[in-house]
Amino acid sequence: MLLRFLQTAVVSWVIFPAFAYSLVIPSPLVNADWVSENSEDLVILDVRKDLDSFSKQGHIPGANLVNTKDIRSTRTINDVELTRMRPAQADFERFMSAHGVSNNSIVLITHQGKTPGDVAGAARLYWQMKYYGFSQVAMLDGGNAAWTASMEELTKESTKVKSTQFNFKGDTNNKILATIEAVKLAILDPQVQLVDTRSLRFHVGLERRDYVYDLGHIPSSKVFPYKFLHPLKGVMVFPTKAQIKTRFQALNINPNAPIILYCNSAYECSSVWFSLHEIYGNHMVQVYDGSLHQWTKNPDNPMTINLAQ
Repeated sequence: MLLRFLQTAVVSWVIFPAFAYSLVIPSPLVNADWVSENSEDLVILDVRKDLDSFSKQGHIPGANLVNTKDIRSTRTINDVELTRMRPAQADFERFMSAHGVSNNSIVLITHQGKTPGDVAGAARLYWQMKYYGFSQVAMLDGGNAAWTASMEELTKESTKVKSTQFNFKGDTNNKILATIEAVKLAILDPQVQLVDTRSLRFHVGLERRDYVYDLGHIPSSKVFPYKFLHPLKGVMVFPTKAQIKTRFQALNINPNAPIILYCNSAYECSSVWFSLHEIYGNHMVQVYDGSLHQWTKNPDNPMTINLAQ
C-alpha cells in the first residue's frame, strides 16, 4: 500500500505542478469574443498616448491604463545615454507591479485600434514582456476598435489597479534582441536581412526625427514601412500569415530568413516583429532596440542615401 501511495504521489506531482494557470492563451493574437469570455481571468493593459481618451472615450471594463511614455526607459549603454530603450530589470519589475501584473497574471494587451501607431505601442510592450520571459500574454487583434465592432461596450468608469508584486525570474530572451554589434556584422552578411520599417521618406533621407542624428538608412537595409501591415482605414487588425508572406515578398524581403528590424527608436518596428515572429512564425527575427537613435549617436556608424543633400 505504501509503495502504491508513493507511486501515485509521484505521478500526481509530475502531472499537476504546484501552480497551473486557470486559463490557457490560445495564441499570441486573440479576438474580442475570447476576451469577453475570459475577461475575469485577465489583467488588461490598455496602451495609448492620449491619456484623456481613456476616460472620455472609454475602455474595456477592468482595463489598466498604460502610458506609452512609461513603457521604455532612459539608459546609459557603453557610456552613451539613450532615451528610448527597453527598461532595465528593476525598472521592468516596477512597471509590471505598478500596472497590476504579478508573476502569475494572464495579460491581455489592447490599444485604441484606430491607427498603425496604436498597434505599434502595444506591440512594443508585448516585445518587452517577451524579452523578459513573460509567456502568458496576448494582443487583442484590432484593439478597442475591434471590441466595439463586436458589439461590446466600453466603459468610462475609472479602474482601480490591484496591488501586485512582480519579480523577474529566469533569463532574458536575447534571441529576439539585436545589439549594435550584431547590426554591424549584418551589414556585411548576405544571410541576414536588415529591414528598415520607417516610411520611404525617412528611408531615403528626406526626413528624420529630432532624436535621430543623421539622414538615410543603415547600409544594406531593405525597407518595409510598418504601415504596410495595415494598408486600409478602419479597425487595425493584423494581416494573416499568407498576407504577411505576400507583402514581404513584394518588397523583395524573404520572410523565412534571419531578419533584424529597426526604425527610429524600435517602436514602430515592434508591430512588424509581432507579425513576423508571432503570427508568421519566423523565430529568427530580432528587434534592434537602439535603432537609429543609438546608431546615429556615433557619427562613425555609416548611413547611406541622403537625398536632402
